[in-house]
Amino acid sequence: MNHSISPLSKAAIISAIQELVPPGSPEPQEPETIATLQSLTAQLIKAYQADGMLQGDPFAEVWQRNIYLYEAEVRERLTRKTVLVTGGEGCVGGALIQKLTGLGAKKIISVDHARKARCLVSTEPEHAIATEVPVVYYVADIRNLIDLEAIFAAERPEVVFHLAAQRLPWLAEKQIRETVTTNICGSQNIIQLCERYGVKHCIYSSTGKGSRYYTAEVYAATKKMTEWQFAKASREGHTCYGMVRFTHMLDNSSFCEYFDQKLQQDAIVKVHAPHRYVVGQNVGEAVHLLLNALALSQPDRLKFFLCRNLGWPVETLEVALHKILQTSLQSGKKIPLYFQGLVAGYEEPFFRGQVDWSQPSEVNTLINVIECQWRSIDASGDMIVSEIAPFSASILAKHLLLLRSLTDNLETAEADLRQGLGDAIKAIATSTFQQAPPARLLNIWKWGFDPRYWSSDNNQIDAYHQDLLDLLLSGLFRRLNKIENLTPCVDAITQYIDPEALELPFRLAA
Repeated sequence: MNHSISPLSKAAIISAIQELVPPGSPEPQEPETIATLQSLTAQLIKAYQADGMLQGDPFAEVWQRNIYLYEAEVRERLTRKTVLVTGGEGCVGGALIQKLTGLGAKKIISVDHARKARCLVSTEPEHAIATEVPVVYYVADIRNLIDLEAIFAAERPEVVFHLAAQRLPWLAEKQIRETVTTNICGSQNIIQLCERYGVKHCIYSSTGKGSRYYTAEVYAATKKMTEWQFAKASREGHTCYGMVRFTHMLDNSSFCEYFDQKLQQDAIVKVHAPHRYVVGQNVGEAVHLLLNALALSQPDRLKFFLCRNLGWPVETLEVALHKILQTSLQSGKKIPLYFQGLVAGYEEPFFRGQVDWSQPSEVNTLINVIECQWRSIDASGDMIVSEIAPFSASILAKHLLLLRSLTDNLETAEADLRQGLGDAIKAIATSTFQQAPPARLLNIWKWGFDPRYWSSDNNQIDAYHQDLLDLLLSGLFRRLNKIENLTPCVDAITQYIDPEALELPFRLAA
């Protein structure tokens, strides 16, 4: 078939690309295949343009967004304070330190292992910030409690921003032990030292993936475990903790960096899959979220903060096509793309019961339905503020010990670490669903299994949705067992939820 003769729809062109190079195939090398991909990619660009797309940077609006900063309140908590930032040489950490130098801090401590050397004597990296406020750089790994404690003992920080983490989902799937020990055990070390050295405030940077009820992906699971750790510390400790949830950070976007690298090399570009969407934010928003969390956090309860206006999700394919188009306009070169297929760390589907649809104009993917019962909007209108849903602290403590024993044993297989992490997430999530209000669980069911949004060819429920169904059922049954007369409750459920939505998951699971 000569794809250059007649125009095709976007769906037809995408199908043609996937037929030519089936997802999961090695990167094509044959000149004829590459030539055909070039033609199909050019046609796909034209099809997007015909729909009014690719006229500008798909993230243009995100780059221009800003979040109000509670500067007076921030200064009150920073003035004459020593501030420690883990991950201080990362994208957000570096921008945060730059901002801190103008907000009254007495001294700023950066702790990062980015330079791959063990050095407890403070040293300055090449990109050290020139400022009148002393900025001291330590090279240390947060997993090493001895080294970390030496820094706390020497510097006596009063405010801590904990940003250090394994942040790449695909790499987390390959380096499970390192991800678990960094994101979970390293955070345990931070909490322990905050309490031991009398830190007044500690702010943790999490991810929007932490809003998932249940997840089998390593990166998301470790961040969710750490959210629970900070929630537990808030109730039991003396430090005032706060938390932010970030989404895709454009300033160090891994997939944008990949696209740019391939285009500079005039190489074929691979995209995971069509119809994959992300919401983005800029580093300025991230820094203001962190500082506002410091200003507005409260003792004894972990409040989390996130960007209220995330805008419309952007398709990663659209981003790739925009970058290819710009390269073509500048150099005249025809860059092809193909679909790699989903890789580990990015496979979990979006579940409609994840977000609250009671106010469609206020839908936000970084907060789930259960957490929305504490949802409020800050005075500026720029942030959503809420709290982590209740969970069993004893179950969390049990699984933290189990994970620690698995990671301490260097002979533990990576697959066993993954299984231990998955067991922990499921057990703690179950305790959350068993405490959640029935009305919230019914909303999750109603929105999550709405038959209008299930594909007609999806005739079997997958493992991910089966786990969610199990969590919902365990929570509902626990609550229903406490009700003596079930008839009115059952009648209410059948009136509240479309009968087909009630039946759908069971039919798919059959």
